Amino acid sequence: MAAVSVLMILSSALFTQLSAHGRPEMIYYVAAATIAIASFVLIPRPFANLSLSLVYLISPCPMVLDQTHSAMVTTLLIANCLAGCLWARSFRDHFNWRSARIPILLSAVGVLGACYGLVHGNRVSFAIGDLYQVIEFSVLFFLGWMLVGTEGQFRQLANVILCAIVLTCVLQASDAVIGAEYLPRMGIKNWHRTINMNAPIAFVGLTALFASPGRKKKWILSGIGIIAINLVWSFTRGLWMATVISVIFLLLLQKGESRRAVLKFVFALSMIVIPLLYSFGLGSAIEDRVSYTAKQFGNPTEDDQNLSERRFLEYVLILPKIAERPLLGHGLGATFEISGSAIIEGPKDVTVDFHYIHDLYLLIAFRLGVVMLTVALVALWAYFRTAIRNLRTSNLSADGSLLLQGFIAAIFGEVVLSVTSPTILNHPTAGLLGCMMAITLKTLDPDFQPTT
Repeated sequence: MAAVSVLMILSSALFTQLSAHGRPEMIYYVAAATIAIASFVLIPRPFANLSLSLVYLISPCPMVLDQTHSAMVTTLLIANCLAGCLWARSFRDHFNWRSARIPILLSAVGVLGACYGLVHGNRVSFAIGDLYQVIEFSVLFFLGWMLVGTEGQFRQLANVILCAIVLTCVLQASDAVIGAEYLPRMGIKNWHRTINMNAPIAFVGLTALFASPGRKKKWILSGIGIIAINLVWSFTRGLWMATVISVIFLLLLQKGESRRAVLKFVFALSMIVIPLLYSFGLGSAIEDRVSYTAKQFGNPTEDDQNLSERRFLEYVLILPKIAERPLLGHGLGATFEISGSAIIEGPKDVTVDFHYIHDLYLLIAFRLGVVMLTVALVALWAYFRTAIRNLRTSNLSADGSLLLQGFIAAIFGEVVLSVTSPTILNHPTAGLLGCMMAITLKTLDPDFQPTT
């Protein structure tokens, strides 16, 4: 019932966009309200509500809604999911300190960081916003661990994630065609860009499934094709980099026939896609986008200088601030001074207090200190070591093992992507990645039931 409801919402949104003119963003307000109402109906089914929460986070709704309103919707969905756990009496059955210790520790660090920031005069709204994103990651990690207890549930949730990302790419493509205002534009040709931060996850996940002999290849190829179009039309170098690195990491995880199947597929895809891009005139645009990084360093124009300052001089501006308080940082909600001309649509020739930081690891060092940055890096290393050991020792079916490989590789790509965007601790991607990390570790739990 949850899957049918979600498909009806997304299908109606797509139909509305393709057949009507005006503001296509309005359908996402309706979709967000519908999802919120549906979560009350599904309270007795916490697993369905978890799936619904992930669909909301993956959909275009968080891009269209104001960030505060989007966080309120997500909070409602999470609260109803937790209420469902109590309703179904599964909370006590599935709760254990193994599932709760990571979320509790991370939430405690967030609360202490927010209090520390408020003591030092950081803006309350910024501190609460930073804390919310830590809590979102933590709670979705907890719910993912608690509600996924069998391989069947793992595969169901993984399929929900992959299908929701593909459908979101379809929605964004239709939005780009009709010129939806919520989509950003590329300055060179003023094109609407289909930026989907989750696209690399679905690309590598479906690529991993291509090695499965039991899957219908035409559906996997269709999904990969939709994702590839979305990635190309995003003209976003960070997403391209994350996708390539994810696929390379997937090949390192795989062995034997699975690796050969993926290698053949990637080679064949490259031989088909590259000529098509140049035949449609997109090859040169992609080349220009890739070479834009070097162009920024060359600083030929004032606009390039401003963009270069926004990205590359972040380090110059923030590193001295880290040196001022290297151990504890400046607390959640901390800002730094930057020229307004270096901010997209910012005030010209005015110095402003800026909050957003593109590099997650620079963000952690600035707000929580070098000690917490070290802890975070060690935790990520421990996650991948544990997840890979889990992959080697688990008794999953062939499809379950391929999904696990794809998700681990996707998370590695998101860790790399967080150098250019704080994906892991940024709404709405934080909740999705927290849940993905939990379910890729869950098969280590003694109570996990693999397919027999």
